[in-house]
Amino acid sequence: MSYNKQVDSFVKGDLVYFTGYHIEANPLKHKIGIVMSNGTGAKHYMLYEVMWVHSGDIMTVAAKHLTLAYIKE
Repeated sequence: MSYNKQVDSFVKGDLVYFTGYHIEANPLKHKIGIVMSNGTGAKHYMLYEVMWVHSGDIMTVAAKHLTLAYIKE
């Protein structure tokens, strides 16, 4: 489940921010990505394939490290 209060899960095409932590030379903090596939795994441990706009890299990211980059009404 996402920590974002607007959604329980993300869907393909959602624009998201990385809000978790990352231990590497190029941190993803506050980078924007596009969810490339619907989540896999148990509801509380959902994983998503995300393409990061700044680099074009596709990575698997836990839902708890993502939040929507826009507001849903």
